[in-house]
Amino acid sequence: MESKKNIAGSFFGLLTLIFSFIATASGLFREWFVFWICLLLALVSLIIFARLRFADFVNFFVSRQARYGANVALGIAGVIGIAVFANAIVAHRFDKRVDLTELQLYTLSEPTKTILKNLKTEIQVTAFFSNDIQQLAARAKDILELYQRETEFLTVSFKDPYVDLQLREKYQLQYDGTIIFENTERQEKVTVVEEQKFTSAILKLTRNETKKVYFLVGHEEHAVDDFNKNGYSNVRIELENQNYIASALSLLTEPAIPTDCAALVIAGPKTALTRHELDVVSKYLTLGGKLLLMLDPSVTSAADVNSGLIRLMKRWGIAIGNDLVIDKEQFVPLFGPSAPVPGPELHEITRVMRERVAFPVVRSVTPIADRASSLSVKTLFKTVGETGNSWGETQRETDGTFSEDFTGFIYSPDVDTPPPVSIAIAAEQKVGEDRDKETERDLTRIVVFGDSDFAANAIFREPNRDLFLAAINWLTLEEDLITIRPIDLRGQTLRQMLVQDERLVQITSVFLIPSIVFTAGLIVWWQRRKGENA
Repeated sequence: MESKKNIAGSFFGLLTLIFSFIATASGLFREWFVFWICLLLALVSLIIFARLRFADFVNFFVSRQARYGANVALGIAGVIGIAVFANAIVAHRFDKRVDLTELQLYTLSEPTKTILKNLKTEIQVTAFFSNDIQQLAARAKDILELYQRETEFLTVSFKDPYVDLQLREKYQLQYDGTIIFENTERQEKVTVVEEQKFTSAILKLTRNETKKVYFLVGHEEHAVDDFNKNGYSNVRIELENQNYIASALSLLTEPAIPTDCAALVIAGPKTALTRHELDVVSKYLTLGGKLLLMLDPSVTSAADVNSGLIRLMKRWGIAIGNDLVIDKEQFVPLFGPSAPVPGPELHEITRVMRERVAFPVVRSVTPIADRASSLSVKTLFKTVGETGNSWGETQRETDGTFSEDFTGFIYSPDVDTPPPVSIAIAAEQKVGEDRDKETERDLTRIVVFGDSDFAANAIFREPNRDLFLAAINWLTLEEDLITIRPIDLRGQTLRQMLVQDERLVQITSVFLIPSIVFTAGLIVWWQRRKGENA
């Protein structure tokens, strides 16, 4: 009779462990109905076990194993207490993070950190994310937490647009995943979870002025309102993201360049500027203007339609060659050696370049050695091929054109432009020792590229975008805005788990592995018990 009682007690003890385990697992998965049922069954089994094996139940708490267990529990509690103390006291005072991710997902760019550290006004951020896009909401929360670590003037709250209907109506939300940046005066909406967009919104709130960039029109240039492959509509979008206004300007109808022009862009004109237009541009530069000039090589005629602009640039220490740059060492395979991928030189504009930019059909742009001492003219990009592998081709067909497919060129010393060939220049007036910052803003800055197609919609990729924005930011003395690269997660994306995959992981991690450990523990306990009884 006593033996049956012990066996029944052991059975209910095992049931207590099983029901306790299931209740714990159900609680982790928030299956509360199963949790409460199993918890109740575990308590009932424990009571029956204590009733049938009362002596063993009491002995468990006074046995040597119980004392060892109590000591271990106290040790664990002590370690946890020390960890909590260290986290609350030490870690709070010495709060440091190390981002070990390959793409630096948890690190802000230096321009963003600079802007946040200089932030002096309160900005409220309200992020609207529903339960349908929790993964995107988690990414937004991670980025915004990084922003809050850099400044105390940023407060963040997350709302559900389908629950907080009053706020949804207040901000007139149209998209789930919209983030509102606002101060006491105005607000900015962001619908893309990206550092650049967040920083741009903060800049729009904190800066009193919105600078204008004018694009010259009337000579078949690339237009900012052209959405075709040769247009510059993507350029306009990116400029607006960085708090600029991109506008068209015709000097055929305007007597002068507007006084609010932060920078003038002349993007690949195919017809000549008039004498009046050249005089206006020249006067603008003399008075401290900022010019981004992009001139494509003249491939259909030896006579260059942009000769007027070329002569104007000579006054500023910049020589624009009437040639075609060839690089047989570093080029785009699809287009051949006439589409070189040059190496960047050290400059504020190129310092953020992580990838090289290809220039399809480009001409040479080099500094003039015999220039005014007040001018600083620096090369931005040079070809990487050595003698015989890269040069500026000057020999044309009898009709004045280059070879139709840009092939068959051979370097001719003393005739062609020798390597390494410079294809982009940044020029500025030097600042004297007696100049102050206000005077420096009135000094002329010029950036010249031997190609304008690198910024066209068809090939306006991240490196091209970075370069164009960096040039504009340098011209307008906004070096702190030199571009913030968005993180591309497409190359790091894993295959999405199917429902059966998720169930397999859950069963394996929550049930199978613990069950194996539990069974192994029972076997060891049973073997030791048999040894003690023997």
